[in-house]
Amino acid sequence: MILLNVKGRLTPDNDKTNIYHTFTVPDGLKCIKLSFSYSPKTLSSRSKAIKEIKECFEKYNEPLVGRPNEYLPVNNLLTISVDENSNYIGAAHRQDSTQEHIISEKLSSPGFIKTEIKEGLWCVCVNVHCVCCDVDYSLVVQGVEL
Repeated sequence: MILLNVKGRLTPDNDKTNIYHTFTVPDGLKCIKLSFSYSPKTLSSRSKAIKEIKECFEKYNEPLVGRPNEYLPVNNLLTISVDENSNYIGAAHRQDSTQEHIISEKLSSPGFIKTEIKEGLWCVCVNVHCVCCDVDYSLVVQGVEL
């Protein structure tokens, strides 16, 4: 059963923020499946990427070591973390732009604790580490009764 199905668009204004998506888990579920993806992974404009690199060094008051193109490509990075009734369940801080994860009492994906799927309010946080251009994301949470 689908517990959450959201799509969103992020812009560079959303950089270094968190986007929270809550959903209710009914009694009787044995497993939660998370499907998360975003696009584009890489900033395609070379000139904009070089500009981003230079601005980053300036922002942190660091000298640019080497040439800017040595820091290419510039990647967008979104990750997810999960809470259950305000209890931390784990995080998938991965580089992949397409991810599938499971949470259950017997088996959970790396980064997530093995836990009983309790009814109540759950939350998936989209951690926006870096957004250099408009980025579309999709998050689907499914509950499985076994």
